[in-house]
Amino acid sequence: MASSRLARVAESPTIRIANIANKLKHDGIDVISFSLGEPDFDTPKNISDAACKALYSGETHYSPSPGIKPLREAIAKKLQTENNLDFDASNVMVTPGAKQAIFEVMMSVLDDGDEAILFDPAWVSYEPCIKFAGAKPKWVPTDPENVFLPYDIGDHITDKTRLIVVNSPCNPTGGVFGKDKLKEIADLAIDHNLLVLSDEIYEKILYDEKHYSIGAMEGMHDRTITVNGFSKSYAMTGWRLGYVAANETFLHDFQKIQSHSVSSATTFAQYGAIEALEGDQQPVEDMVAEFRHVAISL
Repeated sequence: MASSRLARVAESPTIRIANIANKLKHDGIDVISFSLGEPDFDTPKNISDAACKALYSGETHYSPSPGIKPLREAIAKKLQTENNLDFDASNVMVTPGAKQAIFEVMMSVLDDGDEAILFDPAWVSYEPCIKFAGAKPKWVPTDPENVFLPYDIGDHITDKTRLIVVNSPCNPTGGVFGKDKLKEIADLAIDHNLLVLSDEIYEKILYDEKHYSIGAMEGMHDRTITVNGFSKSYAMTGWRLGYVAANETFLHDFQKIQSHSVSSATTFAQYGAIEALEGDQQPVEDMVAEFRHVAISL
């Protein structure tokens, strides 16, 4: 018998469709899958080489649960220089994928009866993560005629609202939140004493827009939880490496869940992630340029 917790959610439709597509491919059928957000590129060689070097050098033992310190330092430096977020290694935890980070955040900050704001449509796993935590999603409409920006957000905030989820660039719409929209969300979060989960996994897959981190806005540092990872920007989906950055109080809570569940991310893979951040960024630029070329030609 399934627990009531499990009965609140359905299986991931993304994974279900991906499994069907993979079976058809295995049977020799030519399939284009629109399921998982999978870059059409292999992981850059310098990243794979760094992980292989770590593997063959004996980095095959347990990692510290929050992640190896050199990687957490590299992530903190990236957040400081690229996102204007004032974090150091103590504010960063490495997770087995950004999805795990989001799950840990929801389980940590939401309680039974709480509400979390989602912009409709949203990535399929936000809602189940919210429900796993015993909370309820509150859907806010977006305008398809205006790059799917949400509107009337304040009308959906109640005394039960605890969290606003921001995903920019957005999966699945591709919408990008500019400074004005982020400022609107930030002002609402401050006025109503809310937290913001900022999922920035697609931050580098941009064409004509510029990415901004809401956590860098005035008054948002300690109420924003920033999630990111390596899957999309560096074509590292199978590596299962993400991270979450927040103040140390939140990190302590996330760490409780990680230490009692997945323990840590794979040790030698984390050395590849260091190379991803500190090594040559040209492969990222080339990949995005190819995406842009295909998008324009459609």
